[in-house]
Amino acid sequence: MTHSLTFAIGDIHGCFDKLRTLLALCEIVRGGEDARFIFIGDYIDRGPDSRQVVDFLIRRQSDLGRRFICLRGNHEEMLVRAADKHRSDHDLMTWWGNGGEQTLKSYGVDDPSELPAEHLSWMKQLPLTHIDRHRLFVHAGVRPGVPLALQSEEDLLWIREPFLSSRDDHGVLVVHGHTPTTSRQADLRANRLNLDTGACFGGPLTAAAWSGARRAPIMFVTDTGEIVRL
Repeated sequence: MTHSLTFAIGDIHGCFDKLRTLLALCEIVRGGEDARFIFIGDYIDRGPDSRQVVDFLIRRQSDLGRRFICLRGNHEEMLVRAADKHRSDHDLMTWWGNGGEQTLKSYGVDDPSELPAEHLSWMKQLPLTHIDRHRLFVHAGVRPGVPLALQSEEDLLWIREPFLSSRDDHGVLVVHGHTPTTSRQADLRANRLNLDTGACFGGPLTAAAWSGARRAPIMFVTDTGEIVRL
C-alpha cells in the first residue's frame, strides 16, 4: 500500500495526554489522506502514564495493522530484561533508576515481572528498525561506516556518539530519538533527524511528516499546536 503521508513520532515516555493531543492534530493535518504512523520507541518510564500509552498503542496497532508501526526503544529493552526471571540485580536497578519507578506506579505493581503478560510480550517482539526508500527509522541511531544491514542491536538501541556528531551520508535519512534535544525542538540535519524533544522533561511531543518520495520532512507538528511547514 502507498501511503500519502508518513508521520514519525518521538519518545513518548509515559506522556499519554501529549500523545493523544498530538495524534488528534496529525489527524487534522492529514485531512482524510491515507497515512501511516511510525513510533520510534521509549513508550514507558519517567512520565506518569506508561500503562495508558502501551494499552493505547497495542489497541491502535491491532486496529490499523501496517499503518501503525511501533519500534523498540532502549527503555522497552531495559524493562524486558528487568522483568525476566533470569534477571540480574544490575538489570533490575538499571531499569528502575531510569524511570522504572514511575512505570511500576502506573501499573500499580511492585515488580516489573508483574506487568501484564500481553504488554511484556508486545515489547519483546517490537522490531528495531523500519526502512523505506529514503529513510531509516530507528530508536537511537547507527554506527557511522557500518552498512545498515550489519548494525548491531546495541547501537540501534543505545548509540549516541560517534553518530550524533557524524556528517556521514548513511544512504538514507536516519530518523531517531533517544537523545533529548537541548532546544526542545526537532533537530534536522543533512543525514539525520532527531525527534526526541524531551516530552517527559517539559518539552513537547513532536511528529515529523513526509509526503511521497521527498527525503526531508514537509512539516513538524507538536502537541502544543505548533505546525512548522518546511
